[in-house]
Amino acid sequence: MTGARTGGRLRAAMSRPEAALFALALGAYAYFYQAGGWNQNSRFDLVRAVVERGTASIEGYHHNTGDHSRKDGVHYCDKAPGASWLGVPVYAVARAAGGEPPTPRFLAVASYAVTVVAVGVPSAVAVVALCALVGALGVGRGPAIAIAAAYAFGTLAFPYATLFYGHQLMAALVVIGFAVAVRTVRAARAGTAAPRFASLFGAGLALGYAVVVEYPAALAVAPIAAYVAWGLWRDHRRAVAWFVAGGAGPAAALAAYHWIVFGGPLTLPYAFSTQPHRGQGFMGIGAPRDGATWGVLFSSYRGLFFSAPWLLVGVPGWAWMAADRRWRAEALVCAAAGGLFVWLNVSLVDWQGGWALGPRYLIGAIPFFAVGVAGWVLKWPARAPRGVTAAAWLAFAAAAGYSTAAMLAGTAVKPEVDVRIRHPFGDFVWPHFARGELAVSRQGIDDKHERRGGPPAAWNLGHLLGLSGLASLLPLAGWAAVCLAWLVRALRRSRDGPPAVA
Repeated sequence: MTGARTGGRLRAAMSRPEAALFALALGAYAYFYQAGGWNQNSRFDLVRAVVERGTASIEGYHHNTGDHSRKDGVHYCDKAPGASWLGVPVYAVARAAGGEPPTPRFLAVASYAVTVVAVGVPSAVAVVALCALVGALGVGRGPAIAIAAAYAFGTLAFPYATLFYGHQLMAALVVIGFAVAVRTVRAARAGTAAPRFASLFGAGLALGYAVVVEYPAALAVAPIAAYVAWGLWRDHRRAVAWFVAGGAGPAAALAAYHWIVFGGPLTLPYAFSTQPHRGQGFMGIGAPRDGATWGVLFSSYRGLFFSAPWLLVGVPGWAWMAADRRWRAEALVCAAAGGLFVWLNVSLVDWQGGWALGPRYLIGAIPFFAVGVAGWVLKWPARAPRGVTAAAWLAFAAAAGYSTAAMLAGTAVKPEVDVRIRHPFGDFVWPHFARGELAVSRQGIDDKHERRGGPPAAWNLGHLLGLSGLASLLPLAGWAAVCLAWLVRALRRSRDGPPAVA
């Protein structure tokens, strides 16, 4: 009976459109291996140091990156440790399976597995969580999936879900925590369901660990925590305590790491960075830099809305939601978190984010803009002519389609575009993509610089099957077709109602 019951639950879960959306996202994220770079090499060095030597020092590995800290003559990763910690068990299993000594081929495969598990899987979960979040606000399942899919493939979430960076993992954890918080608070205030302590503990855990992954996650965690306290403190104080307890564990682990490695619970690795410009002000926040606001929002160099114009609707969406008391609290959280991330980015001395496709420091803000887009759906007049509504959705589909094409091309070619290229898409991504030159990075996970004249270190799964050029994307296209057919069939069988948070 237990086996039959489990099988029935599995079939029910697989019949949900959210399952198809998850499979589509994870398949796309796991399709690409971007090889090395200073950021991912530094994080992977910490993974190797913990597993191979049982230490936090990356001494002996740091030759492959310029992103490191040096304290008392010893080198350390200059990033928050959360992404690396998630990669440790994956790398340990890979080593146990036969990685001694670690050859370049082994390191490439192991770093790919670490990236998929530590970044790709949480990012795919976050796509479903975003769908659930806007569903909890009252958006129907079809539009909720459309917004979540646009986020998954038509924003920087796509390329950065294939990189061993912290930005997208942080964003994923924040979305997951916020989705649980929204469902819990709204149900409690409506009196339809009492808060589940385990869910709130999990939300606190996700949000707390987001800060362990990237310190600026605090810019989103703070307004979300205030939202939970506002929504539950009066009648459900024990629930708030469970939420706080969930975040306390990651906070304690991070403080212990800082104390042991850098000498104090609040001493960040940037205090010892070999790059002096790191960590100026509170997480880098200060006066906006000249040209940075235009640069990170609208320019063809790093503009968020240049490569993902559909997100621009999120700004008036916040205002529309805030004007209605039914969604005012959630709108304020989104506007606060999104605004703080923009302020952070425009005030950084390296606001352009180095080698990148777009404003990578704004990746944590993207889900909040997406929720603002849901505000457009929530406030759309019910009596609007069908033709007008259809035209609006067509415009959304066109904008999201353009963004998806741009992000697919950037992910397939190389997400880390030389900082000196002023038009990353026009001068680099699209020309390479048109010529079928994909996965062009020649910098390995254990190399400090690109190997001139050598074969690319990056690849996609189509390359492993012997395909080349644009044909290497055919298996991905096949996977997308299968998942989309699955998604459409599941949508037809489901009722148009708000999806639940898992």
